[in-house]
Amino acid sequence: MFSGSGPDGTWYEVYGDLKRTPIVLCHGVGLDLHMWDDQIPVFVRDFSVIRYDLIGHGRTPVRSNSSSISAFTEQLLTLVTHLNLESIILVGLSMGGVIAQQFAAGQPQLVKRLVLMNTVYKRTEDELTGVRLRLEQTENEGLEPIADAAIARWFDADFRRQFPKVIDKIHTRLISNNVEGYLNAYRAFVNCEDEINSALRDVDCPTLVITGGLDTGSTPAMALRMNADLHDGRVVIFEKLRHLTAVESPDRVNAEVLAFCLE
Repeated sequence: MFSGSGPDGTWYEVYGDLKRTPIVLCHGVGLDLHMWDDQIPVFVRDFSVIRYDLIGHGRTPVRSNSSSISAFTEQLLTLVTHLNLESIILVGLSMGGVIAQQFAAGQPQLVKRLVLMNTVYKRTEDELTGVRLRLEQTENEGLEPIADAAIARWFDADFRRQFPKVIDKIHTRLISNNVEGYLNAYRAFVNCEDEINSALRDVDCPTLVITGGLDTGSTPAMALRMNADLHDGRVVIFEKLRHLTAVESPDRVNAEVLAFCLE
């Protein structure tokens, strides 16, 4: 493994030989590259793997002009260019999936395959109500209340009891975020429909859409909505999982993603 900071300050880690097809992993709001800890040892057997911290998250510094999805898409393009990657498999979860949508639509020559995990697309006004309220709450009350609510929403009681170290790690990450960086990213996520629109209609590469049957924010209905606009898409719904499928059931998710990437 080697790591470094890109020309724009993006912190990244590279696993395996970049001569092999690279899988690039893009995390969600409030998390960091470590949300992919359970994916690295599996994917690196067949691919090189790159993970990085979004603007204002982890070890990537805050930027004042990062309240749009395009700012995060440009960050990804800068990283791909810096590493001289010619063709990637792009995997994004939640906001990472929104970034992946815009990137794949705008840079089709760079994306060989696309995996969209627990992400959003063409949300209705009713579907936007919850994220708008959470943004307002964070602006008024800070990160602690929103972190507690996220843990309750993302993981059921059984998972929280069985894996307290996982819960503590994610909760600590959420509350230790730079508030400005978090809010910039969350505003971009809340308002992403204005930028993304019907971007998936411009995506031609094979695409796998994954979500949890119990994900209240990135619902199965949204996954089917994405698939309807894709030229070569398929949907996998893990009925008993919630929002962080890659953390909740890494073995099942890894097997599905790996099978798709190896086709």
